[in-house]
Amino acid sequence: MRRFLVTGATGFIGRSLVRRLRADGHAVTALVRVSSARRWRHELDRLGADCVEGDLETGAGLPEAVAAADRVIHLAALVKARAPADYFRVNAEGTGRLLSALTARPDPPRLVLCSSLAVSPPVSYYGLSKLAAETAARRVAGRLPVVIVRPPVVYGPGDTEFLPSLLPMARRGVMLKGGLGPKRFCLIHVGDLCTALLAAAERGGTVRQDDPAAGVYTVCDGVEHSAEDICLALARALGRRPPLVIPVPGPLVDLAAAGAEVVGRVRGTVPILNRDKARELRCPSWTCTTGRAAAELDFQARIPLQDGLAALVRDEIGGSP
Repeated sequence: MRRFLVTGATGFIGRSLVRRLRADGHAVTALVRVSSARRWRHELDRLGADCVEGDLETGAGLPEAVAAADRVIHLAALVKARAPADYFRVNAEGTGRLLSALTARPDPPRLVLCSSLAVSPPVSYYGLSKLAAETAARRVAGRLPVVIVRPPVVYGPGDTEFLPSLLPMARRGVMLKGGLGPKRFCLIHVGDLCTALLAAAERGGTVRQDDPAAGVYTVCDGVEHSAEDICLALARALGRRPPLVIPVPGPLVDLAAAGAEVVGRVRGTVPILNRDKARELRCPSWTCTTGRAAAELDFQARIPLQDGLAALVRDEIGGSP
């Protein structure tokens, strides 16, 4: 049994990871903010995780959180923001504070940094902020063993962005595709991502300043999906006919994103579709390979997209068409 520290434990990926860790018999310390939703903190308590209040933006609570950890999996990140500076304040500077707390220990634990495919190459402020987090981790490579895992789009139980954004269109039989021309994507089920993160916590290389590839692993379900493939898989999961896929020109995507930001400001929310996300949507390809992860982490995805979506529709939506 190990003692894992998980940042971002109340998030979509974090909750799945904590459930896996506890099911495997590991002890878990969960770094949670004072403002974290009460329902998710209750779930962590129910799972038997030790919640430690802390804040990556200020560094509060970090020394206590890292004190007894054998392994650290850093998931906490801002994926949508009102201003570019917000991404860097949390994703880059917050990671730097965690790194400082870890390197202050006389026996620093192995750190798994969950990054993003958005860093290669970064076209958004989000991607740039995640790359800055990787750069910060690389600077302390001589003092702290760090492994970087770069997932693509993650979906699965508890997802509040990917599937909910597609379901209304799938039910209507008409789905919009951002940008013209073919689009290729890699995806990964949250269960497979947890497998990859736990594998990285135990084996594989660590990052080095003299080798940009060392200790860096991309993971996915092993398939390059077209936008049409994803839409068809969701329609099948719903028991619907293949939808009509309509490409939306880039300028209209940008306009819709700007409009969503205006509505978000009025409502006091931050929409997942914003101008930063629009920059990513306009890219023709977000794909990766899993060869290094397979060879060095012994990682292999187990959940095909069709099976993963079918389970989501059945378990979370009750199969209602």
